[in-house]
Amino acid sequence: MEVSKILAEYDAMLAAGQRREAGEFLSEAADAAAREDDAVSEASLRGELTGYWRVFGEPEKSFASAERALALLEGLGLSQSAEYATALLNYATAKTAFRQIDEALALYARVEEIYEQTIATDDYRFASLYNNMAQAVMRAGRAAEAYGYFERSLSRLSPADDAAEIATCRTNMAFCLLAQRKPDEAGECLRLAEEIYASLPDAPHAASALSCRGQLEYMRGEFLRAAEYFAKSAGAVERFFGRTANYAAACRSCAKSFEAAGEPDEAAKYRALADSAGGATRGAR
Repeated sequence: MEVSKILAEYDAMLAAGQRREAGEFLSEAADAAAREDDAVSEASLRGELTGYWRVFGEPEKSFASAERALALLEGLGLSQSAEYATALLNYATAKTAFRQIDEALALYARVEEIYEQTIATDDYRFASLYNNMAQAVMRAGRAAEAYGYFERSLSRLSPADDAAEIATCRTNMAFCLLAQRKPDEAGECLRLAEEIYASLPDAPHAASALSCRGQLEYMRGEFLRAAEYFAKSAGAVERFFGRTANYAAACRSCAKSFEAAGEPDEAAKYRALADSAGGATRGAR
């Protein structure tokens, strides 16, 4: 099975907004690999499905995909390999997304142990690991510790090759600084991310930078400007991923900003959009 071609077609479907169809296509490919006893291909595809179901808010399906990928790799005798560590990382990321932080951190620790034994210290996969560890720690409310992990991730990214990843990392660092009530430092960090995103108009994670800018403007008391950025963030999330939980969160932040600005009608509009997101998300899958 030519996994690279399958994943390229899957990515193209996502880019075209065919979210439900992309998930069905990937699931069918993984099932076909299972029928053919192609454990290597199936493990790779199940790993991708872990991320797909994570993004679209299905914890049971995400966890099941991750556990299947790990079991397949164990069956191949690869439980100490970098590939196995990457599958563990996917699992831990899903655990983080669904607020199972302690379990996620334990999985990340196992990933780090395997990476230290199997890959070079400047390997990109360390950047991914530290980014994900930072996300978990941030969700646990430890912003200063998370910032340190983001710094470790950033130090392993190449400006020539990893522009989108650098922008994402700097955005996350800005969120950490906002959580520590350091708006000036956050603004400078965010500015560097926005400069990169300006040259990447179709970057899905630009929505996060828009949300971060909204938080910064809100902290500064610029409530209408905050609402503008949260609305743009909601629109970007909807464009790339549909009306997911992140879309609803952006709409709620937008409503809060309009309320603070003395615009109750606009606030009500975005609260209604947030409330409707659950049903819309299920329909998009």
